Amino acid sequence: MKIKKGDILILFFLILALTGWLLQNYIWPDTENKIAIIEIDGQVYQEIPIDTSNIQEFIIDLPENNQIHIVVEKDSIHVEDASCPDKVCIKTGAISKPGQNIVCLPNKVVVYISGAGDSNIDDLSF
Repeated sequence: MKIKKGDILILFFLILALTGWLLQNYIWPDTENKIAIIEIDGQVYQEIPIDTSNIQEFIIDLPENNQIHIVVEKDSIHVEDASCPDKVCIKTGAISKPGQNIVCLPNKVVVYISGAGDSNIDDLSF
């Protein structure tokens, strides 16, 4: 089986497209103002801008000797540790786009990102 000129051309464009896709954050940096909002039991606890390069950590004491440890890193936020039994909030991982959220039901904590950016949600109905 010989490699033809067309095969090399297709491979070149695939590598070029993959490189562009991987480097899109460096070529077109995310300039929108994103704010992470932490709600506890339906009340806004704190609003945190997440477009900074500083690492911020929050250990929030909750009722019934529960705690949740939230970490804000460069352009993302995640739950590092929580005193809930199932740890779904930790398994959710880091969120970085408007419309994404982390929910800890046993502790009644919701962390979500608000901003002017496009979300991938077309429509919602309640």
